[in-house]
Amino acid sequence: MKINMLKPAWTMKDAAERMSRRSKRFFIKDMTVIFYPYLKIVFRVDMGERLRRFNSKAVCLVDMYTGRYNLAKNFGQFAEIEMEENCVMPVKVEREKAIAGAPLEICGDIMAAKRLPKIPDIVFEEDELFYKPFYVVECTNDEGEFFHMLFDAVLGDFSLLNA
Repeated sequence: MKINMLKPAWTMKDAAERMSRRSKRFFIKDMTVIFYPYLKIVFRVDMGERLRRFNSKAVCLVDMYTGRYNLAKNFGQFAEIEMEENCVMPVKVEREKAIAGAPLEICGDIMAAKRLPKIPDIVFEEDELFYKPFYVVECTNDEGEFFHMLFDAVLGDFSLLNA
């Protein structure tokens, strides 16, 4: 299947090196990639004619697996790739519901970020489904116990999945 992927900043080799520097007490056995779904929604923030200096664009990211909303700080670069379906997390949130709920979820963030004196009109402009790559890292510790870590291939962050 074809997907629109947010380009990773970290290769699997980079991820392994970064994780190995953090601790000498675990060993990486295997690493696979999964692609997690997000919806990028672009809104026009309209404060009206009198306050037009505050008019701008806002980009909301919706986690299309859990339904969580966040304002985007930067847009990233994208590439269209061919990927096996078993490497792609399913979309569980309906696109229409994600778009409909976004203005209410992000209005407070927009007002706080721009210090707006009144509630703006938030007008939908466009949306795009994309996938963010993560590496699922199978590890063992000194005692031979298995555990998994999740490495964000875009940001370089990682966390323990299970112990």
